[in-house]
Amino acid sequence: MMEFADKLKAESWPLFGVAVAIYVLRIFSRIHFYGYRRLQADDAVMTFVMIAYTVLIVCLNMIASGGGSNLYYESEFSSFSPKMIEERIKGSKIVLVSEQAMLCTIWGVKTCMLIFYTYLTNGLKARRIVKAVICYVFCGFFACEMAMFLQCRPFKGYWAIKPPKPDCATFYSYAFTNMIFNISSDFMMLCIPLPLVYRSKLPLKQKIAVTTIFCMGIFVIVAAILTKVFNLSDMYSVNYMFWYVRESSVALYVSNLPLVWPLIRKVIPGMGTNTGSSNRSKYNVQSSGARLGADVELNTGIGRKSRVQDATLWEDNDSQERLAADATIAPPPVGHIRQDVTFTITTEERVDWPAKSEKARPGVSVTETGETTHNDSEYQVAVRSKNILGSS
Repeated sequence: MMEFADKLKAESWPLFGVAVAIYVLRIFSRIHFYGYRRLQADDAVMTFVMIAYTVLIVCLNMIASGGGSNLYYESEFSSFSPKMIEERIKGSKIVLVSEQAMLCTIWGVKTCMLIFYTYLTNGLKARRIVKAVICYVFCGFFACEMAMFLQCRPFKGYWAIKPPKPDCATFYSYAFTNMIFNISSDFMMLCIPLPLVYRSKLPLKQKIAVTTIFCMGIFVIVAAILTKVFNLSDMYSVNYMFWYVRESSVALYVSNLPLVWPLIRKVIPGMGTNTGSSNRSKYNVQSSGARLGADVELNTGIGRKSRVQDATLWEDNDSQERLAADATIAPPPVGHIRQDVTFTITTEERVDWPAKSEKARPGVSVTETGETTHNDSEYQVAVRSKNILGSS
């Protein structure tokens, strides 16, 4: 048993360290690009998930190095001493805590990803699919909790050395329920982002990188399947703990890496947004994406740079419009820039643009071809930079 404990320790803690590092990068990325006041609900949920994940890793290592639980062969009972019974009672309670920690970790990750997908599909028809998956995931969590609390009655049978029924030691009903909802919901969630990335206008290099991150979810599904294979095929095997660690760790990697993507784009050469020369900057802002903020520097022509966000925005329009703007920046007076901006808007379906707003903005002309020309006078750097990209 000590050999198994050493192997588990050698695998679990490095994976835990990587998960913590990626989580820290996620929070740093959010604060760096948007400020600490722009932290979202999924960041708070992920913090809770990291606590549950820490509890899981600690509990699994305690179980591996402990004196066992109430899962034992009937022939072994006669050899138990009072101290061994006490150790097994303690171990059984830790097993129960570890199962709850695993449940909270996996379903917390699902919650974070679904919140992220909600942002990602804002204004798109795929939003309905996300809502349906949210309902399914919630029902799955409720079903797992019900199985956990109802499969063993009385509840203290979970740590009774002579359990009142086999499920109190094997968790069979709970494991089977968890398998059904966990694996099926993973498949559903994997099918949400991949079509969006495929249809996006991202450069091929970025598209491959983002697809690779999301495809790591396939390993999460494989790990979930193998966990239940080892768990349900041999109730006395402890190898399921390895797959608990692997499944939870990779799930955290997959859920955090998309939020670290802006930082990756900025750090890795060739993955960032190209900026123009000192007197010209180009923006290619594509609707069909969540706000994956990355910084772009606008050179004002006077040696001072103004930072704006290069954001991918989802418009509230199912037609998935693509907005491309070329901004020419001439040398301005201090603190101001002069902009002549042409916006070209292309849609997949015919839209009556003038009908959307009875009050046209001053200085904006709309043609039948869908081309809008906007000649601006002087704007302050910070204000105009935000208006170009439509960011808040």
